[in-house]
Amino acid sequence: MSQTPVPAEQLRWRCPATCLDFTTTDDLLPAEGVVGQDDAVEALRFGLRIEGHGQNVFVRGPAGSGRLSLVRDLVRTVEPSAPEGRDHCYVHHFSRPDQPLLLTLAPGSAPALRVRVEELVRFVLEDLSDLVSTDSLRLRTHDLQMSAQREADEVADPFQKQLRDAGLILVGVESEDGTTPAIVPVVNGEPTGFDELEEQIAEGRLEQERVDRWRADADKLQVQLDRVSATVVRVRKRAQRAVRRLQEQEARRVLRDVVADIRRTWPATGPWLDELVEDAARQYPAFEEHPELVERYRVNVHVTRNPGAPRPVVVENIPTVQNLLGSIDPPTDELTASHLGIHCGSLLRADGGTLVLLARDVLTEPGAWRALTRTLRTGQIELSPHDGADTTVRAPGVKPDPIPVRTKVVLIGEEDVWFALEEADPDFDELFKVLVDFDDTMTRDAAAVAMYGRVVSRIARDEGLPAFTSSAVGAVVEFGAREAAEPGKLSARFGRIADVVREAAFATRARGGTWVDRDDVDRALAAARRRADLPGRRFRERLANGRVLVRTHDWMVGEVNGLAVVSTGLLDHGFPTRITATVGPGREGTIHVEHEAMLSGQIHTKGFLIVRGLMRHLLRTQHALTFDASVTHEQSYGGIDGDSASAAEFCSVLSALTNLPVKQGVAVTGAIDQHGHVLPVGAVNEKIEGFFDACATAGLDGQQGVVIPRQNVGDLQLRRDVVAACRAGRFAVWGVDTIHQVVELLMDRPAGAQQADGTYPDGTVLRQAVDRAEHLWQASLRPGSSEP
Repeated sequence: MSQTPVPAEQLRWRCPATCLDFTTTDDLLPAEGVVGQDDAVEALRFGLRIEGHGQNVFVRGPAGSGRLSLVRDLVRTVEPSAPEGRDHCYVHHFSRPDQPLLLTLAPGSAPALRVRVEELVRFVLEDLSDLVSTDSLRLRTHDLQMSAQREADEVADPFQKQLRDAGLILVGVESEDGTTPAIVPVVNGEPTGFDELEEQIAEGRLEQERVDRWRADADKLQVQLDRVSATVVRVRKRAQRAVRRLQEQEARRVLRDVVADIRRTWPATGPWLDELVEDAARQYPAFEEHPELVERYRVNVHVTRNPGAPRPVVVENIPTVQNLLGSIDPPTDELTASHLGIHCGSLLRADGGTLVLLARDVLTEPGAWRALTRTLRTGQIELSPHDGADTTVRAPGVKPDPIPVRTKVVLIGEEDVWFALEEADPDFDELFKVLVDFDDTMTRDAAAVAMYGRVVSRIARDEGLPAFTSSAVGAVVEFGAREAAEPGKLSARFGRIADVVREAAFATRARGGTWVDRDDVDRALAAARRRADLPGRRFRERLANGRVLVRTHDWMVGEVNGLAVVSTGLLDHGFPTRITATVGPGREGTIHVEHEAMLSGQIHTKGFLIVRGLMRHLLRTQHALTFDASVTHEQSYGGIDGDSASAAEFCSVLSALTNLPVKQGVAVTGAIDQHGHVLPVGAVNEKIEGFFDACATAGLDGQQGVVIPRQNVGDLQLRRDVVAACRAGRFAVWGVDTIHQVVELLMDRPAGAQQADGTYPDGTVLRQAVDRAEHLWQASLRPGSSEP
C-alpha cells in the first residue's frame, strides 16, 4: 500500500507536563463561576440587563455545559432594569362576587394591610353591634316605634269601634297555616264562632235573624279588615325600615371612623373600603348567627416584596400551568370567599426579577407553553380557562382581575429545541430576542489546561474528594480532548468532567489511596466503559460465534467493512457493518436496499445519491452508465442515517463492478463529495476502537486497520491499547484525502489518474471499471440496435 499509516504519537494527544506545574490540586486556586463560556456570560449579562418587550433570554447549549449553573450564578449578581415588583392582593368584589378585585400596593405593604383588616374583621364580629346600640339610637328607635304604633292605632281604632257597635270582635284562629284573624260575634260577653251559634239556634237559645245579621255585618267588616291590616302592616314595615336605616347609618358612621386610618395608609383601598363599609352596615345583625359572612372582608396577600431585597430569582422545576400562572381553589359552598383561594404562580413571584425554566420541561407540560407565551405577549397574568389539560387552573365561574407582570424569563434548552420552537411558534423570536449560545468546546491551550486543574480543585473542595495529582489532572484533560473530538479543542461540558472526577475519587478510596493519580482516572474510565459496554460485548460474542458475519481477514469482491456508531447514554459504541454490492447488466441503475425498504434517513439517502454522482464523474464513458447495481448494509434491521458510509458504499460498488477483491481487514469511514474528496465524519475514535475490538476478537494479523478522512486525524484520542497495537505494527490508522487513496488501500493496486485523453492507465482500478461499464453497456443493447 502506498499510503503511510498515521504515526502512533498522533493517535492520542498527551497533555504536556509543562502545563501541569503543581503537585496536587490542593496547590491550586479553585475555579469560580462557569469556565470556558466567556461569550455566553457576556450575552447573558446583556439579556438580563436590557429592558423591552420580548427581551427574554434563550440559553442554548448541550446538557452538562454548565448552562444552568451559569444562569443561577449570574442572575443573582445582575440587577434587572425592570421596575421593582409591587405587592398584589385579592379582595372580595362586592358588586361582582365572581370577579375578585385586585389591589396593587407599594412593595412590602400588603402584609400590614392584611393585619389591619384582620383587626377590622374582629371589630365587626365583636364590637360593632355594641357601638351601634347607643342610647341616642335606642331613643330614636323607640320614638319611631311609638310613632308607628300611634299611626296604626289611628287606623285600627275606628274599625274596632265598628266591631263593638255591631256586637263583633276580632280574634285569632289557629290552623295548619298558622294564626289568622277572624271576626266573630260576642255572646254573653264571650267570642263565639258561627258554628257554635248554629247549635244555639237549634236549641232555641238564639234567633236565626240575629245570627244572620251578625254574619252579614262580619262579611262587610271583613273587607274593611283586609284594608286596615294592609295599612297597619305598611306602617309597621315603614317603621322597621326607618329603624334599620338608623342602625345602618350609625353602623356606617362607626365603620367609616374605623377604616379611616386604613384608607389614609393605603389610598388604593378606598373604593373597596367604601363597599366593605356598606356591606358590613347592612349585614352586621346577621354576623352573630353567621360569622362566616365576614370571610369576604379578609385580604388575600397574593404576593409581597421585601423592599430593598435583591430582585427575585425563581427556578421553576415543575412548570405546569398552575405553577406558572397560579390557581384557584374550587368553592366548597355558596358562602365561600373565592378570593381567599387564589394562589400565586412562579411568573408573578418573579415579577421584577427573573424566572428560569428548562425548555423541555415547559414543552412537556400540557398547556404550559401557551400559558407562558400568552403572559409574555400580553404582560398580564390571567387566571382563566385555557385549551387542553389546564382548565383546572381556576374554579368554575371565578375570574379574578388580571395582574400586570414584568418578569424576565430565561429559557434553557438544547439546539434542537431552539430550532423546533423557532419553526413551530411564530411568536418565539419576538418573545425571546436574546440568544445565549453555550459552546461545548474550548481552545486546547495552556490556559485551558490550567483551568481544568482549577475546576478539578473546585469539585474536590466542594464535594470533599481527595486531591488530584498533576498526572491525574492530565488524564482528565485528555478525557476532555476525547470528548471534544475536535483538533485543538477540549470539552466545555464540565458536568461530564465532574462525573469523571467523582468516579476517579471513588476508585482512589476503594484502593485506600490518599490522593487521586492517573491510574485512578484510567481505572474509572475503564470501569465506566465496562458498565455501558453490554451492546459491545454482545456484538463481539455474536461475531465470535458466527451469528454476525463480518470478515476481518481475506479478500472479498463487493464487500467493504463500513463503521457505524450506536449511542447508549454516556457511551458511544462503534461497530463494523458489512456493506455489500452486486452489479449486472440492466437499466435500473444503482439502488440502495435500505432506501427502497424505507430504512434510510434523509442524510444517508443524500450520501448515496452522491455516490452515484461520483460514479458518473469518475467513469466517463462515451455512453450512459447502464448497469444494475444494488447496495446494502448486511444484517442491519433498523433505520440508518448519516453519510459517513458513503466512501465505503462507493468502494463496494466499484469492487463489484470491476470484480476486484477488497481487503477485509481494512474498514472505512468517511463522507465523499461528487468529485471524490473524502470529508470528515463524527465519532472516529469510537469507530476505530469498535473495529479494533472486532479484529482482536478474530485475531490481529498486522494487516488490519481503519481508513479515516485526514481531517479527522486531529480528533484522535484512542485508547492506549489501540495506540500500543498501532505502535507495534499490529494495527493501523490511515488518513486520506481522496477516494482514490481509499481505493488503493482497500484493493492494493493503483486507482488510476485520468490521462490527457480522459482515459485511465492500463492496470488501474478505474480503467478496469470503465472497461467493465463498456461491457455491461454492450450486454444491455437490444439485438440489431445501438440503444439499450
